[in-house]
Amino acid sequence: MPSCGHSHSHGHSHGPPPIPTNSSQSINDRVSLSKLAGLNMANPPSDLQALFKTRETKNSLRPAIRSDADNQLILKVPFDGIVKLYSIILRTNGQPDHCPSTIKLFKNNDALDFDTIGSVHPTSTLSHPLVGHLEDLSAISRDDELVDETEDQFVEHYLPRNQFNGTTSLTLFFEDTHSHDEDEPVIIYSVELRGEFAELTRDPVITLYESAANPADHKLPLSQQNLNSQGFD
Repeated sequence: MPSCGHSHSHGHSHGPPPIPTNSSQSINDRVSLSKLAGLNMANPPSDLQALFKTRETKNSLRPAIRSDADNQLILKVPFDGIVKLYSIILRTNGQPDHCPSTIKLFKNNDALDFDTIGSVHPTSTLSHPLVGHLEDLSAISRDDELVDETEDQFVEHYLPRNQFNGTTSLTLFFEDTHSHDEDEPVIIYSVELRGEFAELTRDPVITLYESAANPADHKLPLSQQNLNSQGFD
């Protein structure tokens, strides 16, 4: 998936430039799609799977994931194994009312909800720019195929790799929009995750049980044997 080269992840603004990524490092196919969850989402749950685009669908504007009651959204992304995250590429709505401004990431904490997320320190915080010219498409029929190949609408956020080793799940908290209007929904068109993937390994735990005592394995010290032979048990 193309990216516009922006990096807005905290921790890189005064450090070395981020390491570039490429489409072969996409781990969208390693997302456990059946276990995806969204909180305060106006869409049906089935739309979440299509949010994590493939190379064939990367330019599609369907689905447009919208928040429901206000401009906040929580996405819970479990993986099929262990990943080391390099970056997140987002395609968002270009209107201030609908474009996310602050996105907080939480590693391996998929129990978070709106009651608890404010009291937990995020693993990383992203400042998302207002880019693109995509307007609200909610009035257009869901049956219409919408495709836009404009590349500057994709924003790649480079992550501190040392903080995202051993990631089995990622929670994204879209905290607000650029207009800060709580009555307008945040809108997300696509998410791509890039990094390394490793299968979960569960080595069997082998426990040895002794079926019968072997006298040779329970020898007493010579001094204790002499005492026993004299009747001092």
